[in-house]
Amino acid sequence: MDPVTLAAVTGGFAAVKAAIGGVRSALESADDVSAIAGHIDTLFKTHGAAKKRIREAQNKKPPTAWQKLIKFKLGEDDDETSLANITAAKLAEKQQEEDIKRLSIQINKRFGHGTWDEILEAQKEAVVKQRKRRKEEAERREREKLEAKSFWQKFFIESGKFLVVGGFVGVMIMVLIYLKANK
Repeated sequence: MDPVTLAAVTGGFAAVKAAIGGVRSALESADDVSAIAGHIDTLFKTHGAAKKRIREAQNKKPPTAWQKLIKFKLGEDDDETSLANITAAKLAEKQQEEDIKRLSIQINKRFGHGTWDEILEAQKEAVVKQRKRRKEEAERREREKLEAKSFWQKFFIESGKFLVVGGFVGVMIMVLIYLKANK
C-alpha cells in the first residue's frame, strides 16, 4: 500500500478506536441507554468505513509504467508491498478486532449474556431491511418512469390518430365541396 492508502486505512482504524472509547465511557458513566446506542451506531459506521477502505486498498490497481516512472523521477519510493506497510495495516486491523471483542465483553457484563450478539443481529436485520427498502424504492421509481413513458407514447399515438382522422375528414369535406361546386 502506498502511504496515502495506508494513512486512509489506519485513519479508519483510529476512528473505530475513538468510537470504541466513546462506547466504553458511555458504559461507565451514562445511565441513558440512548447515549450508549449512539456511540455503538458510530462504532458500526466507522467499522464499516474502515472495512470499505481495506477492500478499496486491496482492490487498488497496481501502478502503471508511467506512474512508476514519475515516482522514480521524483524520487518517491513507496513500495506498497513493503513489510512495514503491510504490517502496519494488519496490526491496526487486529487491534480493532481485539478492541471490539473487549467492548462486546463489557456490554455483555453490563446488560447480560448475549446482548452483544442481539445487537449485531438487530443491526444485520436493519441493514437487510434498508437494502430491501432501497431496492423497492428503485423498482418503484423505474415503474413510474416506464408508466410516464408509456403515457406519452399513448398520447402521441392517439394524437397522431386524431390528426390522421381529422385530415381525412377535412379532405373528404373539401372533395364534397368541390364536387358540389362543380355540379
